[in-house]
Amino acid sequence: MAVHVFVPRWMDRNDINAQNSNARALLSRFNRQDASWTAVCSERPDFPIQANGVRTIRLSRTRLWQARLALAYQSRYDAIFYPGPHWADKLGIQARSLTRARKPLILTIEGIVANIETVDRFSALTGHPVYAQPGTEQYVKRLRWLYKRADHIIAISPFLARFANFCYGDKVSCLPLGIDRSIFHSVGSQRPRRCRVVGCGSIKASKNPQAFLELAARLTEADFIWFGDGELLPTLNDEARRRRLNNLRFTKAVSPQVLADEFRRSSIFVLPSRAEGVPKVTQEAAACGLPVVLYGYFEAPSIVHEHNGFVSWSDEQFAAYVTSLVQNPQLRSEMGQRGEEMAAQWDWNKIAPQWESLIIRLASSA
Repeated sequence: MAVHVFVPRWMDRNDINAQNSNARALLSRFNRQDASWTAVCSERPDFPIQANGVRTIRLSRTRLWQARLALAYQSRYDAIFYPGPHWADKLGIQARSLTRARKPLILTIEGIVANIETVDRFSALTGHPVYAQPGTEQYVKRLRWLYKRADHIIAISPFLARFANFCYGDKVSCLPLGIDRSIFHSVGSQRPRRCRVVGCGSIKASKNPQAFLELAARLTEADFIWFGDGELLPTLNDEARRRRLNNLRFTKAVSPQVLADEFRRSSIFVLPSRAEGVPKVTQEAAACGLPVVLYGYFEAPSIVHEHNGFVSWSDEQFAAYVTSLVQNPQLRSEMGQRGEEMAAQWDWNKIAPQWESLIIRLASSA
């Protein structure tokens, strides 16, 4: 008999939340006959979700949507996979525990959201600084409750698996995230003569876009462009104009298709933030043939130091690595090619069946 799994994530095509996008990528590729899947949407679900037979519960994004989401948890599901961090998710799980026989609750861990004490203790364990992603005290408490309540946690990197095991015990497995290789590839690449450095992500303090600006000021022989939305977008562009940095531009976020085209017209990808999980954008950039420079504090498996990019442990190192790539086209080409070869293993079509098998096994174990 097929198991029925509830995935309380939004299936709307234009929802750019990273976790919702990952859930859509997974559900659109699940095809086993021994499971059925239900998710939520606000308007129409993305076409691949509809085509794959995923049932969706429509929740209007009004003031009552969170109450309706909590109510959606109460149906006869065999497992809950990938709940969100809202108060409605916690309420839905609490209410379900009172009205239903206990069924598996399966969470993912995609970044470190924790209090200072926990981060400090884990930093001591790893032997290097670890940085938490931003979140209010109430948000952190709610996430900790969810992870403690979970029957199983899927970490998206070995580093995050260590963190989850450190905090929540022996109920952790590790599976990677994938990328859409029909979009992110190097076919048709047109590398510019003048080196072009690209960044991507929310333009807010936690992503450290100021470091991108300082790189542009230092490396005037290259062009710099950052794609993303956020409160610092006008501030940083104003500062660039004030400092007459004609080689720098911060611009609004673009669709995955447009971003992939921009990657194919660029030379280097840099990610200056210190608090990440496994930033999928580094996988996407590497798949498009770009060498990547990032920090090592979150131990992203997508970048192997001196193979398909550079892993930095200080601001000085970071700037030196970017400088080295800007000044060495041959090195950019070699690292970019290796990253593209690595990306063959990141295809969602290869990775989604691993997630599907694990979730069905856990759901069937109740």
